[in-house]
Amino acid sequence: MSKSSYRLLLDENVERKTVQYLEDRNHDAELVVEVLEPQATDDAVQQYAARTNRLVLTSDQDFLARDYPTLFQEDDKMSAFEVAEIVDAVADVMSQSQLMDAGGTKIVDDWL
Repeated sequence: MSKSSYRLLLDENVERKTVQYLEDRNHDAELVVEVLEPQATDDAVQQYAARTNRLVLTSDQDFLARDYPTLFQEDDKMSAFEVAEIVDAVADVMSQSQLMDAGGTKIVDDWL
């Protein structure tokens, strides 16, 4: 299986540098703070992500309770580089459509 690239929406709690690391790995990444109003609600984030066919990358536990595909950054102390490396490892084994169907996954060190 060839590596997939993801369309991602990075929540406000994800380090800004993560965008560059993801884009260096051919993922299409946008920051919530650049495409929505400051301090956008979780509903607004989810609606934008659905409208633009993006997975949400977040460390906000509220997203785990939502019925929306999310890459959940369990350890919010991970560096931007580590997060991008793990997202890339997930992309090696799951396409975006598979991840959307599965409802997302947790981003943890075990992916490396």
